[in-house]
Amino acid sequence: MVIARAHRRTTGTPGTADEEHDFAPAVYGSLLVTTLVAVQWRDDAATELIALSLLTSVAVFWLAHAWSEIVDRRVRGPIGIREAVGVARGEASMLSSALIPALLLGLPRVSEVSADQAIGLALAASILELFLWGLVVGRAAHGSWPFAFGIALVDCSLGILVVVLKVVVIH
Repeated sequence: MVIARAHRRTTGTPGTADEEHDFAPAVYGSLLVTTLVAVQWRDDAATELIALSLLTSVAVFWLAHAWSEIVDRRVRGPIGIREAVGVARGEASMLSSALIPALLLGLPRVSEVSADQAIGLALAASILELFLWGLVVGRAAHGSWPFAFGIALVDCSLGILVVVLKVVVIH
């Protein structure tokens, strides 16, 4: 699944420091990780396999996003290796969304945390990521913390709704 970008704001050459940061890959990664954890949560779940699945899936989606963006730019004309690497780097924030949940899924290996608890913690961390992205949006769009908090609640709820819909579609 590729996120369509109807509007890309840049002020300079893509992949350079003067390009505005695109948060869409990180937000999409948070939705993806939340969905993957929710779909794989079952009684006999092996947390190490879920963590490996998260890391592998997010890496594959990162490659798909980077490739689709590179193809989009190539349609408009040739691009160099440096620009292609810049595109891949710009999409790499998606990868960070899997780190904390994957680490939490490793807890049963090194502590008294059960597999069920670790999966619950990974899901909670993923949902917290969605909330924090909503808070970022709320603060960027509106100055007050109470309003930003409200925006975060709404955005997080919409994110959870998207995850629920994805889980329903997958099952």
